[in-house]
Amino acid sequence: MSSCKKSPEETAEVTSLDVKVLQVALTEVPTQFQFTGKVISDEKTLLSTKLLGTIEQIPDAGQKVRKGQLLVKVRNLELAAKLESAKASQKEAKAYLDNTQKNHERIQRLFEKGSATRKELDDIGTAYEMGKARLETVAQSIAELNEMMRYSRLMSPIDGFVSQKMSDVGDIASPGSPLLALESLEQLKVEINVPEFEIGKLYEKAPVVIKVAAMNGQLINGWVDKIVSSSEYSGSQYKVSIQFEEAVGLKPGMYAEITLLKGAEQKILIPENAIYRRGQLVGLYGVNHQNEAMLRWVRLGKTYSEGVEVLSGLNAGEQVIISSEGKLFDGAKVEVIN
Repeated sequence: MSSCKKSPEETAEVTSLDVKVLQVALTEVPTQFQFTGKVISDEKTLLSTKLLGTIEQIPDAGQKVRKGQLLVKVRNLELAAKLESAKASQKEAKAYLDNTQKNHERIQRLFEKGSATRKELDDIGTAYEMGKARLETVAQSIAELNEMMRYSRLMSPIDGFVSQKMSDVGDIASPGSPLLALESLEQLKVEINVPEFEIGKLYEKAPVVIKVAAMNGQLINGWVDKIVSSSEYSGSQYKVSIQFEEAVGLKPGMYAEITLLKGAEQKILIPENAIYRRGQLVGLYGVNHQNEAMLRWVRLGKTYSEGVEVLSGLNAGEQVIISSEGKLFDGAKVEVIN
């Protein structure tokens, strides 16, 4: 009994399926090249100190900062003690110089009256010059110590925010080790990496469209700002920076899709509902001369607003089935109703 039962395919050969078809034509679409990148700050810096000391004050990540604002305080007791000692030596040297100057003036008057010898005048003159040199040396030491103490109070060089915090209060700050990373919110750009075979498509001032998923797909007009001419230090990828018009809500770290529009070209586009998928294979149903559905495998390209690009397996002027009243299969009898 089972051998006499007709299969669905045999039944479908008797009954034709009503289908609608689309005659394929070339459609002019903009030539697009797409790249992915990330929004970064064009102005960013690392704060570090030249002192070895304990951190007394440091802001948290995400905190907004102003240019000139005190951000980090580092305590170095040894340096502070040296500075106080130098200031004390400065007072002593100044007192010595003042006293020596008075004696020099006094002996100068006595020498002019013949009451002091030349040796006494020369000796006090030498002492006076040594006093001036000593005071100058102490002043230079204080200046150097003050310069070092400047690194115990780190100010923000930009208006922006703390993008990364590497240390906490109580930690030991080491000379040259970064403590904070700062970024500006006012000067942003998109940086993309372009492979060698596509870098020739880009040029400075080339207009692009930027799409940021985190901003609900908002489109932003931009342009190519800089192209690094060497890929030696970037893994065979050329770094390209994109500038753009002001965009409210854009933040460093957001991923962006860059589209370069470069002329137009003719492409075969089909609607998404005409595509048949079986695993990794992609196909379309056409109609042969016997009014039968014919499955043909194709290779697809980019998706446009007008449809999906067919790269191979379909030519202009041919027909594809875009809808049917029943389930299609290869060899099914069909009747075109449009």
